[in-house]
Amino acid sequence: MKLYPLLLCGLLAACSSQPPAEQAEAPASDTTPSQTAQEVTPKGEFAQIDVSRSQQAMDAITSGKGDTINEILKSPNDYAPPVLYLMSAIMFDNDYQDQATFWYYAAQLRARSDANKSGDKTAHGAVNQLNQRFGARIAPASLSNPDRLQSIVSQVLEWDSEQTRNYDARWIALQSKDVVTETKVNFMPREKWQEIDAMTRNQFRQGLDKALTRLRQAPAQ
Repeated sequence: MKLYPLLLCGLLAACSSQPPAEQAEAPASDTTPSQTAQEVTPKGEFAQIDVSRSQQAMDAITSGKGDTINEILKSPNDYAPPVLYLMSAIMFDNDYQDQATFWYYAAQLRARSDANKSGDKTAHGAVNQLNQRFGARIAPASLSNPDRLQSIVSQVLEWDSEQTRNYDARWIALQSKDVVTETKVNFMPREKWQEIDAMTRNQFRQGLDKALTRLRQAPAQ
């Protein structure tokens, strides 16, 4: 099965009208560099990672099928984080800023926790690319109102803790360097996934609290 030129790369290409910008300060940043975008035919276990539903949703959104977002909202747990990132951008462009902020940070939280499950640390580069692309506008807008941001991210953390993720967390492995050369996915076993999700939520909250403390202490410009 030949995928999009990688799930993430296809998403970024579809959104290329807005240039990437450096991610504004936000909860818990990653520093691992991302891999170069390239077309890849996954082999072995990588070929068994099913991202077809998420890929179809992104195709539908970028081709202008507005009803797709309503369908995603009915079952957001069925879609990998890149879909939620893209949905957040559409919402922001249509002046649904609070909803956009919620789904942007929900996407970021889930992408980070999925990257934390990967034994290939280059998977974190996908999170950086997604944050840079979609945080270029949403992050500065949300950071301009620390109290509102804290409230929304608290809602995100509570919501995520109550959900069951139905998408395959190994989507992130398709963004790692291993997909080019390996046939086995270096990933934590499924029985560890919920533990890693909980750990990431704690880290995310701590990162947010630190960022907001610095914002509130910064002198007015």
